[in-house]
Amino acid sequence: VPLSARMKQRFQKFSNKINLRALFPPSTIGAIVGFVIGMSPPLRKLLIGNDAPLHVIEDVASLLGDAAVPTVILIMGANLLRGLKGSHVPRKIIVGVLIVRYIFLPLLGILIVKGAVRFRLLHNDPLFQFVLLLQFALPPAMSIGTMTQ
Repeated sequence: VPLSARMKQRFQKFSNKINLRALFPPSTIGAIVGFVIGMSPPLRKLLIGNDAPLHVIEDVASLLGDAAVPTVILIMGANLLRGLKGSHVPRKIIVGVLIVRYIFLPLLGILIVKGAVRFRLLHNDPLFQFVLLLQFALPPAMSIGTMTQ
């Protein structure tokens, strides 16, 4: 059996054991592709900028990115329409999640960011610290909207 066929079989076994869709959601794949394009000068010159031969791909990605925030708001509104009565989750769990998400995580974020600055793992730039704290303090849909602006 050729080496490429064995590698393909091993990859298929591996992908069957691990849910790759959960491991790599579309946002993660998009970030990886963007990182690769941004770090590769030939790809960057080919795709990014008004003079790039394939700048239409950048325009399409920008157009889709502009639609992300309204789409997230629509999805969030549809989920809220069902309300708490639509889910069969006990109120204790909902209250626990809310306390962790809106009290514990922001406090943990402050400790992590300020600790990293104190131990000189991060530089003392207030704007950079603010952006890092947004990840801990804002709801996911809000942080997406804030970061895309």
